[in-house]
Amino acid sequence: MTEGEAPRPASPTLATGAVGIIYDRAVLGGIMSDLAAKSYRVAAFDCRRWPNPLAAGQALGTALGMPESLPRTLPVVGSFLQELARSDEPYGDLRLRMAVVLGVFDDFLERNRADALMLLDELGQASRMAQLFQHRILVLVQSDDPDLEVVAVPTMTIANRQAFRSSLWTRARP
Repeated sequence: MTEGEAPRPASPTLATGAVGIIYDRAVLGGIMSDLAAKSYRVAAFDCRRWPNPLAAGQALGTALGMPESLPRTLPVVGSFLQELARSDEPYGDLRLRMAVVLGVFDDFLERNRADALMLLDELGQASRMAQLFQHRILVLVQSDDPDLEVVAVPTMTIANRQAFRSSLWTRARP
């Protein structure tokens, strides 16, 4: 699962808002460059810096532009992102082309499994909701643990940059 391996066929699940898991940091760097080139707003996080779910909610809420009046807990962040996904803004509005990148997520998952799975579920739901309203909220999870599998949440392994580029996620109209 490195940059040099032959790409696997891209799964249509990427187009329906699955959470993408990336094990190679070089691949993630390339994908983030691709997203920036396509005018995506990238909110990247180092999950090792989240000592608890409250800190995660604070960081996510700030980066995603949540109003100060809302409590910054993980469920509220997920609800906010789903409301954003349902926005009436016109198709292609650049504010609704977003990628949430959770770096070293396996560390947060190991320490706070239930909250981490709930966060992935909330983000995945927001991603699928955005699809219904012709917006893009992409969710990318980077893990240093090649054995990481998140069975509770629909995920897709992104083995290399080419698989991401050729996926339905990025081929969709801007």
